[in-house]
Amino acid sequence: MKFKPNDLGFTIILGVLAALLPLSIDMGLPAFPAIGTSLNASPAAVGLTLSLFMAGYAISQLAFGPLSDRYGRKPVLLAGCGLFAFASAACAIAPSINSLVAWRFFQGAGAGAGMTLMLAMVRDLFEGATARVQLSYISLAINIAPIIAPTIGVGILAIANWRSIYGLLAVGGLILLLAIALGLDESIKSRDLNAIKPHRLIGNYLRVLNNRVFIGYALVDALSFGCLFAYVAASSLVMINVLGISTTTYGLIFALTGIGIVAGSFLSGLLNNRGVPSSRLLGFGLVISATSAITLVLVSMTGAAQLLTLLPLLIINTFCYGLIAPNAIHHALESVEDTAGSAAASIGFLEMLGGSLASVLVSFLFDGHTVNVMSEVMALFAIASLATYSQVRFNK
Repeated sequence: MKFKPNDLGFTIILGVLAALLPLSIDMGLPAFPAIGTSLNASPAAVGLTLSLFMAGYAISQLAFGPLSDRYGRKPVLLAGCGLFAFASAACAIAPSINSLVAWRFFQGAGAGAGMTLMLAMVRDLFEGATARVQLSYISLAINIAPIIAPTIGVGILAIANWRSIYGLLAVGGLILLLAIALGLDESIKSRDLNAIKPHRLIGNYLRVLNNRVFIGYALVDALSFGCLFAYVAASSLVMINVLGISTTTYGLIFALTGIGIVAGSFLSGLLNNRGVPSSRLLGFGLVISATSAITLVLVSMTGAAQLLTLLPLLIINTFCYGLIAPNAIHHALESVEDTAGSAAASIGFLEMLGGSLASVLVSFLFDGHTVNVMSEVMALFAIASLATYSQVRFNK
């Protein structure tokens, strides 16, 4: 049965495609100690499984975008899901840490097709408020995944070993591949037969990156993602090491902030459906995000940082990201007419760049004793995102 673009089944498939990243990361995080013991690997070596996954995810998007402009969304999507399923199965039977690290790179590369082609298909099939509604509801899946994935991972570890986590991801990849093959039609209206030729490939990316409106909104999204990722990267260090809460309580707090993103995404879809201008939603989200991050800095600098003062501000900040992301991404895609694949790949790559930069800053500057670094990096990215949006609106 083929799903039409407005069917719930269509939205669910696109949502699962986009959620491959958080599912693949967060399901495996609880298994890190078990992987180290099983494969006789150091914590640093086990950490490379995450680093290489992220590298594969970021790099592959730059290839999948142009390939989909040339060959169509569906065949490239099937290839990406096939790679994801195969690499996940290889991770499940990896005999050594080096083998696991290598296959995690290819697993990340396969997962990269999901986000890139989801964005390209939304650009192909939807316009205006309808596109923003679709992106908002797809964001629900992306943001629910990090809430439930660690619980799934812990549940699997309770009845099996760490290899079963990757086995489940492999089975899920095969089911998704089947759903795409049977449930989705090709969405691209006309293929660019020269899209992967070097001169056209470079030209398309240069055209996308020279589009001031596109790069402005893409940076708004990437910088907002950096603000979110500063919290994600520092949260366990701050909550457990600095504030001294238990790992169980930390899990509940992380879930609450994740629900904040889900609520923001849901509200974005609801208000877009009712005709509220996306610029108003985007501006509101950016202003409140920056305000909450600056307040976090003031709270941490005055020595008032504790769970009861930080948690409401963190929930407000993550809620704002749920408002910002779908609207910023839509405006970026809307500004590009005939290179949706390259545009979608650029958005995904810039997001990963923003998240990685925030993570590096937090890791490098964290002093192990205060909340200051987390709040300051969050504020830096939130203010930069708001300033970028102001510049885009002014230049319009």
